[in-house]
Amino acid sequence: MDKTLEGLRILVTRSENQAALLCKLIEDHGGKAIRFPVIEINKSDNQQAAEKLLNNISQYDIGIFISKNAVDWTMKLLGGKYSALEDLSIIAIGATTAEVLEQFLSKHVITNNGINSESLLEIDALSADEISGKGIIIFRGEDGRELLATTLRERGAKVDYAEVYRRDCPEHDKDVINKLWVRDTPDAVIVTSNNGLQNLFSLLNDEQRSILLSKQLIVMGKRMSDFSIGFGFANPPILAEESSDEGILKAIVKWAALEKSRRVN
Repeated sequence: MDKTLEGLRILVTRSENQAALLCKLIEDHGGKAIRFPVIEINKSDNQQAAEKLLNNISQYDIGIFISKNAVDWTMKLLGGKYSALEDLSIIAIGATTAEVLEQFLSKHVITNNGINSESLLEIDALSADEISGKGIIIFRGEDGRELLATTLRERGAKVDYAEVYRRDCPEHDKDVINKLWVRDTPDAVIVTSNNGLQNLFSLLNDEQRSILLSKQLIVMGKRMSDFSIGFGFANPPILAEESSDEGILKAIVKWAALEKSRRVN
């Protein structure tokens, strides 16, 4: 069995309900996965508005799902009545979100090869010729980016948001945080959203932040890579080329191999 990560401690900051597979992959490769969620996903404060939109779903032609969380919380709102979405063309950001959607819907889900709104906007199904005059509903969390909706409106579509969840910063015991960042520090830190990186910094004191900045950061997407640079990490962030747990693992394994080679030489 591949033990590329043997002896390495990897901090996984995914939300509690999304960390299991990535932690297992790390440990299967010999690493120590440390769970430290920096995002907590909860019911949206705008849930009634989202329910109203779902009750009038027939006015839309296209449904866009921003993330796996958007899928999970929309399906909870539908209460098993997934057929309500059957007449929509369904589009998802990223293969992982598309795969989750296809477990609920008996139809093909259109997706992109990237992990963000920019790459989604490049697909043919969202060109001006395809969407002009059509109704689009975007399933997302509260306070998401405006780029997708703004661009689709510029292309002639009518766009509404169904904000089905919100992202909160979880609480952590101060003694646990201190032990993690002073005595048992990780070698690398995985953060999968800008909001998550902001939350991580907010949970730490100045000494702990200084330690964090000396560690290797692994992120998803160039947008997040650019965002992380402003925090002052000692090393450039490692960018996962795929938006899946497997893609993140590949980035960690590649970094670990380079680190071991550098230490030997």
